Amino acid sequence: MLKITKLINTPSVNSLVKLWAERYIPDFSILCLNESHLNISELIAVASAEGREKTALKAKTLLRLRCGYAATETNTLFSYIPNVINLSETEQLSQFTQQVYQQAIEIYKQQSLPVAELSEILQVANTSASLETIDLFSNAFKEWSQKLLGLPAVEQLAIALETSLMQLQNQHLLVKDQRAIGFLSTHFYFSTKLILNRFTLPEQVLLSPYFKFVEEQVSIPWQRVCAAATKHNFNSSTLAIVQQMLPASYEIASDIHRRASHLNPSHCSRRGRLKDPGVRASSIRDLEMFQAFLWLCVLEDSMASVEKELLPLSVMVFPALKVRWELVEQIMPLLAAELWTRLEPEQMQILMPYIEAMQKLFSNAMKDSYRAIA
Repeated sequence: MLKITKLINTPSVNSLVKLWAERYIPDFSILCLNESHLNISELIAVASAEGREKTALKAKTLLRLRCGYAATETNTLFSYIPNVINLSETEQLSQFTQQVYQQAIEIYKQQSLPVAELSEILQVANTSASLETIDLFSNAFKEWSQKLLGLPAVEQLAIALETSLMQLQNQHLLVKDQRAIGFLSTHFYFSTKLILNRFTLPEQVLLSPYFKFVEEQVSIPWQRVCAAATKHNFNSSTLAIVQQMLPASYEIASDIHRRASHLNPSHCSRRGRLKDPGVRASSIRDLEMFQAFLWLCVLEDSMASVEKELLPLSVMVFPALKVRWELVEQIMPLLAAELWTRLEPEQMQILMPYIEAMQKLFSNAMKDSYRAIA
């Protein structure tokens, strides 16, 4: 799933790239569980060139220790899967993972706004005592945060990270077991979590989009979904479905997870119960990955990406992590149910052949897999 894909400049592709970019606007409901307000002066100080330099230095200091710890934690989790990856391969992948993060941090460091613009924002904030702090969910903060984030266009960010991601991809291909991509995506998840937890709220607000982008480039084929739009005219009914559903990806995944948790209250994998925070986060990531592969199949009019990538990975990893087949089999029906509530019947007629094909592939392959290890 770690594949580098070029984007062609067409209206269809650009429409999805714009939606892809919106994924990296920070989710403050997740970042700010215990705080609803943020000191503007502090945020602006962190967003300055000097502030970004300090954050970058702090991140690089944390990187080796936290990535190493994340590799150990991931290795412990995957130790239940025989021969998936050895210690030497773990160390190699961890080193290349660090290089990707280091490149992202370098890009982050270079994105500070000119001093004049930062001063203007601060001056506006200082015009009212009520603006000493700002509601993280207000329109004013959304407007200011976009300026302060300084996140490059996602296609530019992808190009900037391409070299380090290619090196990681090449190292991944040296690992014989295909399940190593599961190790890799989990390693990035743990690394991001462990590193960001060491930062202040303003630092998290500004740095988290870069880390989220890196993590998703490894595990979710959003860039390939965008690239596949080149096969469609801008007025394509198929493209319109993806345009409509892509922004709702996280919400759809959350709703599916909530429904699955209700249907399987006693389910407990090697990572824990479905409602456990860590399991919930990784499950939602997996459910977004399933959606991305569905959209890839729909836009390419081919099930190849599911057959050759998502299916083999799922069949090998889920059983070994003691995720029950019944739970995995529920994913596509639950996804279909969510889509029925959001799309018109004629739109669902376009999607159902792909959903049914995906469900059939998973049902047949997973039944065989679980029967083999039973």
